[in-house]
Amino acid sequence: MSLSNLLKTTTKTLKSQRVEIDKSKIKDNLEYYQQIISYWRIYPDKFIDYLCSLNPDNTFKFYFFQRIYLRVVMRYRTVYAVFSRGFSKSFLAVLSLMIKAILYPGANLATVADGK
Repeated sequence: MSLSNLLKTTTKTLKSQRVEIDKSKIKDNLEYYQQIISYWRIYPDKFIDYLCSLNPDNTFKFYFFQRIYLRVVMRYRTVYAVFSRGFSKSFLAVLSLMIKAILYPGANLATVADGK
């Protein structure tokens, strides 16, 4: 089963009638879903690329250094970094927490800011 087949949504809306997701299908493909989630935990930038690909009008693209930063933050428990203005530090910090909240359900996450 290819990655593109697994990522297709199974819930469809038909004129106020909603089709339920089949639990047996989820159980049958659970191993594949686990592989996808573990891949996205290692490559969180690819997870964002996938989410952005769902919207055909999307123009969001990461810079190379933003991809590296996201990967480092997701792979290590503590990270200390100092960057200049315009690096999008706040955006990446919040984005990494949102990704962790999605890919690690039940995680206790916090962020702290000094100053304003």
